[in-house]
Amino acid sequence: MLTVVTGAFQSGMAIVNDLNSGFLSKVLLTPSSRAAILLGRLATDLLVLIMQSAIIIGLALLLGLRIVTGVGGLLLIFVTLAFFGLAWSGLLLAVGLKTRKAETVSAVGNLLVFPLLFVSSALFPVSIMPAWARTVSDYNPLSYVSNVTRGLIQGGLGWSTFAYAYAVIGLMAILTFGATLYQFRKVVT
Repeated sequence: MLTVVTGAFQSGMAIVNDLNSGFLSKVLLTPSSRAAILLGRLATDLLVLIMQSAIIIGLALLLGLRIVTGVGGLLLIFVTLAFFGLAWSGLLLAVGLKTRKAETVSAVGNLLVFPLLFVSSALFPVSIMPAWARTVSDYNPLSYVSNVTRGLIQGGLGWSTFAYAYAVIGLMAILTFGATLYQFRKVVT
């Protein structure tokens, strides 16, 4: 999951580079639809996130990780990580389109990622957290992704956990893509 979250930083950085180098302006001159240009950027991000996740999971498998849910569980892990990665990329793309500064994308990303990571179920069992941290973890999207991937690896994932996690990630994706689309429309006009 950490690979996906940090890999999404590249989305915001890449759009800033495209804006500042004039590449996006040149692409906008082509007869391609505006939606296709944005979807192309997102598809590139998705491919990078999946490849990064595949490398990390492959290394973990070589080091002895055993996925109890088998190949189906492994595929669902990739789908979950990709879905969350796209939602997170949408946020950083919107920041990059708004500010046009790589430093701001990095600062906002770090400002959000690390506090959310340390107050999620990804690194520590929720049972040892203080009460306030457990409350934050209950609403933290990183916890949902972590719980789903952990459940798919160890087994025992309930459908309610899976459905709730996908609902939260889906809501996050709608919000971040809405912000990205809004900012993209402002840039291309």
